[in-house]
Amino acid sequence: MCNQNEWIVREAFLAYDRGDLARMMEFVDPDLEWTHLDPGLPDPGPQTRRGRGELEKALRRQADRGLRAQLEQVIAAGEKVILVMRTPGVDQYRHRQADDRTYDVVTVRDGMIVGLHACHNRGEAQSIAGIR
Repeated sequence: MCNQNEWIVREAFLAYDRGDLARMMEFVDPDLEWTHLDPGLPDPGPQTRRGRGELEKALRRQADRGLRAQLEQVIAAGEKVILVMRTPGVDQYRHRQADDRTYDVVTVRDGMIVGLHACHNRGEAQSIAGIR
């Protein structure tokens, strides 16, 4: 049985998976802080964006490239939820190959996704989520 934060993240992902970005954004705080990694750099540092509109634009760009993430694992740790996803073909856009996998830590507070942090690997995601 999943906790409330895990449920929120799963529901947002299910909406994304159906192509319903409007529904997904209902789970995302308007002031979302989103940290991503530039795929074109060999050792990308985190870049921060704000607002759910930025996230929606990035997801639309990904879809325009024909990339669709597949959820492999969800790990809840309090307000932090780790998403392990595989996006077939994403490595062709990255300088550093990662088996088409991405690791994100989602922060849920008061029923809304308020943070999204892209990680280099599983270990970094676990560290940010406080799992060891």
